[in-house]
Amino acid sequence: MPMPPAEAGPSWSPARLAYWFYAVAATGAVIGQTWVAVTHAPWPPGVPAIARVAAVLPFALCLELLAMTLSAMADQRMRLGERAYGFRTFSTVVAMVAVGILVAGHWPHLYWSAGFGVLSGSAYALWLLHSAARRRDALRAAGKLADTAPDYGLWRRMRHPVWTARAAELAREGRVDVDSGRWRPLGLFESLRAAELAIRAEQRRPAIANAVEEVIRADQRDPGMAEIAVRTLDLDRLAGELAALVNYGAWADRLAPAITAPAPASTGPPSGQSAPGEPTELTPITGGDASPAASPEPENASDHDGRRVADPETVADRDDVLSAEPDRNDVDANNDETDPDDEYDDVGHEPDQGAELDADLVPLLPAARAARDELAREGHTVSRDALAHRLRRNGHSIRNNRVSELLAALRQETRSANGSRPTTPV
Repeated sequence: MPMPPAEAGPSWSPARLAYWFYAVAATGAVIGQTWVAVTHAPWPPGVPAIARVAAVLPFALCLELLAMTLSAMADQRMRLGERAYGFRTFSTVVAMVAVGILVAGHWPHLYWSAGFGVLSGSAYALWLLHSAARRRDALRAAGKLADTAPDYGLWRRMRHPVWTARAAELAREGRVDVDSGRWRPLGLFESLRAAELAIRAEQRRPAIANAVEEVIRADQRDPGMAEIAVRTLDLDRLAGELAALVNYGAWADRLAPAITAPAPASTGPPSGQSAPGEPTELTPITGGDASPAASPEPENASDHDGRRVADPETVADRDDVLSAEPDRNDVDANNDETDPDDEYDDVGHEPDQGAELDADLVPLLPAARAARDELAREGHTVSRDALAHRLRRNGHSIRNNRVSELLAALRQETRSANGSRPTTPV
């Protein structure tokens, strides 16, 4: 068995250079403090220089290191969740005093003033930055600080400040991975997409919640009970539940006629006669000047646009079509006029004969047979609209023009079984 690759050790960190800088800067600052004390302090004449240096060196070292010590204590308290204002203020005051002594003590020698002042001030500033970075790492590892957000770029933040701010918030919040079960932050484009959906939902949900509130108030006769219901129910949650229950497929089928181009008009013989093998069209008379020859209709006209088209198989039985009466039990009698030519009654059928159907309609043929048998057993007229209504009630979403194709296939099966035209149940 091959051995797993050894884990790489921790990479070198540039933060290690900070400790060398602390040592050099602190040494230089202590030398500067000692120089100022030896030069400006009132020493007796007999005290040698080495004694003066030994006397002021501990005090200079304490003054320079006190600011960093106080800052380290403040950093420790801040990791525990405190703000540590006292330690931070004290540390800042001590650092300002130390830098001031170095600058003023070596004045008017500009080089020494600037050199020792910069060494002391930069050492303290670097210490603050380094300790703050380590504190954030520790808090992030303990789960007390959010992870960093992706870099969205300056141009995107300027153009879409709200969008990018929300994306950064969602990226830091993260989510639990379904596969591994571990928390992970969101990536750049993943967080942008999540922010877009969240903003869109926040804009749409209040409108739904207001409509739900109006319905709840209208459903209660007592205004007091209506107020209790509105205050108790979580309207935002109801709006979210309603949005999750929307059947977009059914709405798309309902709105499809609005974006469907009308079929081109059929080009028949100019004399008004039908060519051999072609169906004869029946057009409604809308006025004294209207005639079937003057206003031809397309072959695939439906009941929704007020046009009636005879089936090719029923041209010889036009008298039966015109004299047929709609069934009183038709489930769609209140919505559409039943086309008598789309009615039949048959309980027997052969095995699958849907070879003439489109491939996507062949799986729906057994469901259409079952719906036809149900309508026949209940005594309803088997029409296109009744069959469509029953199929949708049984959980099959289908458009009306596709139901017409299923109805034609069922007629073909019935004629093959009986050898004659089916009749409408009385």
